[in-house]
Amino acid sequence: MGAGASYELGLPLVDELTIEFKKALFRNRKERYYNVPNEIESVIIPLLNNNKLTYEDIIGRIEIEIRRCHNNVLYQKWYGILGRYLEAIFYLLLERHYNNKIYINAHLHFLEPLINYCDKYPLWIFSLNHDLLIELIGKYFNIPIKSGFYETISIAGYTFEKLSRENMEKNKFSFFHNEGGINLVKLHGALDVFVQGDEKNYLKIINEGSNAIGIIDNVKNLLESDASSEDGVRCTNEITYYDDNHILQFLRMTIMSGKHKYSSHVSHVMDDWFFKIYKGHINYVKKLFSIGYSFQDLHVNGVLYDWLSFSGERKLVIVNPYLKSIPNFLRHLEGQIKILNLTFFEFLNQDILNKLRWAKINNYLRNYNRNKFLRSNILR
Repeated sequence: MGAGASYELGLPLVDELTIEFKKALFRNRKERYYNVPNEIESVIIPLLNNNKLTYEDIIGRIEIEIRRCHNNVLYQKWYGILGRYLEAIFYLLLERHYNNKIYINAHLHFLEPLINYCDKYPLWIFSLNHDLLIELIGKYFNIPIKSGFYETISIAGYTFEKLSRENMEKNKFSFFHNEGGINLVKLHGALDVFVQGDEKNYLKIINEGSNAIGIIDNVKNLLESDASSEDGVRCTNEITYYDDNHILQFLRMTIMSGKHKYSSHVSHVMDDWFFKIYKGHINYVKKLFSIGYSFQDLHVNGVLYDWLSFSGERKLVIVNPYLKSIPNFLRHLEGQIKILNLTFFEFLNQDILNKLRWAKINNYLRNYNRNKFLRSNILR
């Protein structure tokens, strides 16, 4: 699943998020938190002014500058900017969720046919998104979800699923096997997933509310209860809290962006455990649906290529309303690939005439508002 899978719920595509990202940075670049030395600003400003570059391109260039830098002081400055920009993406995405809560909740019913894919046996979802789409679906339709996490713990009044470093090293992950439900693997981090402590355990906040969109409120309230803010201090790309011994602890945000995901050249908060799960479990799949994915992530494409090449019985169905041809790296395997020019809502509801009609109307309105937003926010 790529960004196109969440588009109809009002969540942004790359071009929309890029505009919001650049506008936020231009608006705040003189603030002390985002202020940088002239050596860095001379690189950053042309990137922000370049309308051909997406936010991921900009993050990727910063990663390159970090690799090239041999001045220790400047290296730390570049690394700090990387953390602040990833944090900005986190806040912008959460803001989109929060401002669109009513809209999201009113459109979740279009996703009801997803139940048919996971009623008797588990549906594996490999998501490249940072959003909360699948968690919202699970709560709304009462579909159980497992993401590999084994335990539960309580922190600052919130309940989290926990995946300890010990369980990871023993390759112990909790997933459904011969029963219904969704096995969700988020490859690039998410709004609700954090890394905790020196042990680098993974934590995933649980929606304990009565409605689907409660998970959005949980994440927002967790941010606003950040313990360090009481002292006028801000920890970049982290949320702080006091443990039972009143010792300050940290939850690191996990959003992974840029051009070097899972690269040995750039360090990330997340390690490669979930990518390993993706590489391992995709081999049990005979039919794979690509929903709203742009085929721009080389590390993901490499796994897809190996998976499809291994057996002629494996099939890839690409669900994308605008894709006209098979991606270049897969063209010699076209006999195993089918393209459906449908949105996610249309794909799920193609056999339900009334819902299909409304899905098309919803997509028309979403496209209209997106294009209006893009036209009125061209950065110069």
